[in-house]
Amino acid sequence: MDGARGTLLSGPDFGPGGYLPERAAKRSRKIVLREQMGLGWVLAAAAAALLVLLAGAVFLLTRTGPPAGPYRAVTPLADIDAGGAVVVAVDPLPRGLLVVRAGGPVRTFVAPPGGAAYCPASGLLEAPSGRSVWNLAGRRVGGVGESLRRVPSVVYDGVVYADPSTPQPAAAPDDVGAVAECALSSSIGGRCATAPTES
Repeated sequence: MDGARGTLLSGPDFGPGGYLPERAAKRSRKIVLREQMGLGWVLAAAAAALLVLLAGAVFLLTRTGPPAGPYRAVTPLADIDAGGAVVVAVDPLPRGLLVVRAGGPVRTFVAPPGGAAYCPASGLLEAPSGRSVWNLAGRRVGGVGESLRRVPSVVYDGVVYADPSTPQPAAAPDDVGAVAECALSSSIGGRCATAPTES
């Protein structure tokens, strides 16, 4: 301990501890720009900023627009109730495409035999016969049959676009015993979504 300064001297002020030697430390405090930066540096910075803005604008302009093939326009979004589903005829899918707007973003599936409807009471998709029940991700959660096969889709400018040429494999069923509330209650006069019809 240095009594005059009241500091602990545990080693040198330079070397492996990461400190500069005293002579270099004094010089480092004196390093300043010896002259002003020229106009060229300002122009170079402005040109670089302009180039970045131009590249961003080109990217945004080329990325906006309807999706390219194999996507095709399927149906206007306004034709689907905000809490509903509809089956639309789309080649090459013989049963059409099930477009679900209920419960979040638009999802599209290969339509099951007989179609399907969204049931607001259960928040699930149901076959009109009541024999199959799917969650909104297309996984079968009750009844019989397979899960739905998802079809890639995107919404652009109020129109649903889908790629029916590449349906994804069906997910493994997760039978949790869900029952078709709307399909069963509609047979006794209950209020539920009806099975969509092909258009």
